[in-house]
Amino acid sequence: MKAIEPVVADILGKLAQCGIQVYEQVPLQYGLQLRLILEDEKAVLNIYHSAKKGISLVIGGKTDTQLRRMLQEIVGEHVSQQVVQVPESKHSWEDWIGSDESGKGDYFGPLVVCSFRADKEAEKRLWAMGVMDSKLLNDHQIKDLAQRLYTEFPGCMNGIVLMPKTYNRIIEDMKRQGRNLNDLLAWQHFKVLEEMLKATDAPDGILVDQFTSRKTLSRLFQAKELDVNLVERPRSESDAAVAAASILARFQYISAMAAMSRKWGIGFAPGASAKVDRIARQFVQKYGKERLGEVAKLHFKNTSRVC
Repeated sequence: MKAIEPVVADILGKLAQCGIQVYEQVPLQYGLQLRLILEDEKAVLNIYHSAKKGISLVIGGKTDTQLRRMLQEIVGEHVSQQVVQVPESKHSWEDWIGSDESGKGDYFGPLVVCSFRADKEAEKRLWAMGVMDSKLLNDHQIKDLAQRLYTEFPGCMNGIVLMPKTYNRIIEDMKRQGRNLNDLLAWQHFKVLEEMLKATDAPDGILVDQFTSRKTLSRLFQAKELDVNLVERPRSESDAAVAAASILARFQYISAMAAMSRKWGIGFAPGASAKVDRIARQFVQKYGKERLGEVAKLHFKNTSRVC
């Protein structure tokens, strides 16, 4: 982080001069994300450092906005042109499916798994759209990108949203069988991918963001005698198809949380923090602990702290 401190300090000064507000600074692996707002426009500026590439500045958000143009001018003062990092592909497939989940670490809301099918041409379009790991994007950007994915790539995605009531019933059944959350995730990924494989020709490969080292998902494919080239790899969101799947999954999670908040009249928050505990206590006081399973994943430690 020290390597980028002079650049960050200079950029923060220029942002302030331009009236651009930094409403959040989020640490990234090898860098920092500045979340920015100018009137009703939002964007992010990711500042990375590596020994090989030096300082890299990546703008995320809607294109053709005043904020974007101002950021490009600021970025241009540090590099001759904006450095858009397109990760090096870890496979040689021409046609593949990426799969990712959202909500695994969130006490409130559903567990979502989504998949996305891409080819080399789609990959170029995805990077050009600004698709990246959903954890690097704010909710506004996720909603915007998800809508574009649905509009511009019809028929290329699939997903399953397990709302808390269903989630709790399934996880309890699995616990009685000696299984756990990773088994549930494997089943959910498998069902999403199985449906895609039934609807179209087999791709060159399937890439899943690895959530366990036990190869649980691979064994499900083997049990069904489905001959697929399945790769489970950590941090797979550097792949365009997995990144798109991560955006769709988070969009579905955000949408479900918003619907829950409207239904119950409570502003539910992601994560599993002390703030989440306070919201859970508010829910229990208003509706009773017997209904907590309709909005929360009960096997989380938060439940014992709240009830």
